Amino acid sequence: MVERSTNNLNAFGHTNGIAQDVEMFTIDAGATLANETNPGEAMDAITKCIEEFSNIIAVGAEDTAGAFRIMLHGGKWTAASLQTALQALGASVGTNSYNMTGATVADYVF
Repeated sequence: MVERSTNNLNAFGHTNGIAQDVEMFTIDAGATLANETNPGEAMDAITKCIEEFSNIIAVGAEDTAGAFRIMLHGGKWTAASLQTALQALGASVGTNSYNMTGATVADYVF
C-alpha cells in the first residue's frame, strides 16, 4: 500500500488528477442502443458528434433503455448544447435508422 501524506485531503467533487476540464453527462437516446454499436450505426454517429468538440474518456454501461453515462475531456459541450447536437442527428441515424430526435442529455455529477 502507498503511504499517504498526513496533509492529503479526502475531498469530494474531483476527478483525481485525470484532468481539470472533465465533463460527465447522462445521455438518454430513448430506446436501447444494444444493437447500434457497429461502424455506421447510431453509437458511431453519437461518438462522432461528441468528438467534434471533446475527447471521450469513458462510456458507461447502457441501462437497456438507451441511457448511459459518458465522461469527456477538453470539453466544449454543455448538457443543452450536446442534447441539441444529438437531436439534430435526426430520425433516421445510421444503417438501422435509429431515431435520435427525442434524445436527452443531463449533467452527471460523479
